[in-house]
Amino acid sequence: MPLRLTPFEHLLSRLNILPTPLLDMPLGSGIAKVLLTACELGVFDTLNQQPLSLEVLANRLKCNPQGLQLLLQLLVSTGYLRQRRNQFRNSRMAQRWLSTSSPVSIAPYVIHSPDIVAIWDHLPEIIHENKQVMRMPYDEDASNPETNEALARHYAGLASLAIALGGEIVRRVHLPMQVQQLLDVGGSHAAYSVLFCRKYPQLQATILDIQPGIEAGKRTALQTGMSDRLSFLCANIVQDNFSSDLAAMYDVALYFHIAHLLPPEINAATEKSGSNTQTWWYAGLCRPGHRSDAWFACSLTYGAIHGSDHDYCRRNMLSFFDGKGLVGAGGNG
Repeated sequence: MPLRLTPFEHLLSRLNILPTPLLDMPLGSGIAKVLLTACELGVFDTLNQQPLSLEVLANRLKCNPQGLQLLLQLLVSTGYLRQRRNQFRNSRMAQRWLSTSSPVSIAPYVIHSPDIVAIWDHLPEIIHENKQVMRMPYDEDASNPETNEALARHYAGLASLAIALGGEIVRRVHLPMQVQQLLDVGGSHAAYSVLFCRKYPQLQATILDIQPGIEAGKRTALQTGMSDRLSFLCANIVQDNFSSDLAAMYDVALYFHIAHLLPPEINAATEKSGSNTQTWWYAGLCRPGHRSDAWFACSLTYGAIHGSDHDYCRRNMLSFFDGKGLVGAGGNG
């Protein structure tokens, strides 16, 4: 996407006459590279204010005009740009989702996507050996410059995705009006805390995470003008002790960021230490067979590659929280 099929092509796909896998490979990976390159070059931001000719755009991006023309033609054919005469401009889709001036821009997630693609390179090892082949973010050495850059891309990408799409989660969660203190466990980029604070004017949020995540959260707080509503607590949920004193300070907690990546014993210990806090859990805003269901499956595979070999299908995640006084935000599976 946006690889647009005609109605006839849709029909051929449903009848299994069209070789649909070609839409994912290699066409899908090629379009992904086109989109990534455009975001890294700043094409959409440069065209944000006004249409530009090929020559002017090439000069501003410091590109060879003939080489850039190949990229622009691909962006036009895939619906990201529009061309009229010799002028290029953003499509409505690109203006909303890929211009960094847009409040729902997912450009940082696009730039983070090669890191995700690299993770999938380890899938055959998982299938054959079922062992951890990569370290979790909280196990990484953030003092390493390369690792620090990767973590920065990781958190920026997740923040942009949460701001753009997290509204559905927040709409489905109804907090009591007397709730004032929220603890965002593993909240890193703080985007979900921002969305909850926007919905509930009386709410103050504390984000608990490792230092690289905290740094990302502080950037989100500044970008969204929420610094006065958010505070940060640096801790490692896997290694540090969560006391009942900490749980007693908060009325509600978010835990859906990392539950599917952690061993059951860690989840159980965290739930026990937070027994005085009414915890809300988002578990299933997706339907079986729907694209979002595939997204959930992909996130669990991502966890497996990082060493989380636990049977955390959507139903099992729901059953973990069932009977513990924990509340979901709309699981329907």
